[in-house]
Amino acid sequence: MNRFKYRVALLLILLNVHLFAVTFEQNGVKDGNVKFSFNLISTQNNKDDENTNIINTKIGYFFSDNLEIYLGADIDTIYNDTRFTLSPGVSYYFYKTPILTPYIGLQYYYKNTTNEYLKAQEGNTYYLGTHVFLNENVALTPEFGVNYLDFKEQQNTYFTTSLSYFF
Repeated sequence: MNRFKYRVALLLILLNVHLFAVTFEQNGVKDGNVKFSFNLISTQNNKDDENTNIINTKIGYFFSDNLEIYLGADIDTIYNDTRFTLSPGVSYYFYKTPILTPYIGLQYYYKNTTNEYLKAQEGNTYYLGTHVFLNENVALTPEFGVNYLDFKEQQNTYFTTSLSYFF
């Protein structure tokens, strides 16, 4: 009897997801749109360094239905040291549905600091994510990525979820 209840519950959930998916047409990932994202990134570093929390924003422009160019900016503070990061990047969207739109991308970053004893850093990031649309213009965006310091040494991996607005 318990298996039957679970199967019915699963069937109802899948039916609701399907009905929700056909109630709107996604207006987000398409040529000419602008995207604004905001998130909190929590990193787990490879070494004995302090883990960090970073507030990150991105603004992007869609040159086509599959290609987005963006500029990211974030500020984080650790031990009274403020760090500023600028990060232009590109994302490629390879599959679109009304609810899910996965993407892959590459990003360059330049990090500078207010601490005179710490040097500036630069590197690149590779990432994979998807937009989960809540309505026609708003999406939750989970993303997994790997940061490389000076384009060769793995610095950390990250998982983050953004709130994205498309207009």
